[in-house]
Amino acid sequence: MLMQLIVYSNSSRETKAWGRRLGSLLVGGELLALTGDLGAGKTCFVKGVAKGLSLREEEILSPTFTIIQEHLGRLPLYHIDLYRLETVEIEELGLREYLFSTGVAAVEWFERLREAAQVDCLEIKIALEGANRRRIELCARGAPYVAVLERLGQCFATFGGPAPSPSP
Repeated sequence: MLMQLIVYSNSSRETKAWGRRLGSLLVGGELLALTGDLGAGKTCFVKGVAKGLSLREEEILSPTFTIIQEHLGRLPLYHIDLYRLETVEIEELGLREYLFSTGVAAVEWFERLREAAQVDCLEIKIALEGANRRRIELCARGAPYVAVLERLGQCFATFGGPAPSPSP
């Protein structure tokens, strides 16, 4: 079953806030698959997730040159950026130990992972819709991620977030 939640952000502060809300609900073992154009706000969103995991957002930098950064908060956060790679397989670079761990793996440019379409994850597509406006589409692929989106919708509906809806 697929489920999606679409929210909008009008500033980097709001983008981080949605990331923080999501991060506060994570329990470990989640794979966050971030996609979007260069400058769309993927790292900004991950900074918010980090804050929700009791990390300082200042510690979160785009890992473009190091590919993987590990951060220890309430849960381990593995911030992975595949931008510099054409395509990569799960077995390369030791990615399996990060993607399927008890921590939280946040992978920017997830579409460059060869097995991306076959992996259960919470896909987070960020699209520019103007100078400051972002459309953030969260799509659950797999039962644990449906539960995360349901909790996100229930906990934060008062912040103007719509309830999650099943995808056709």
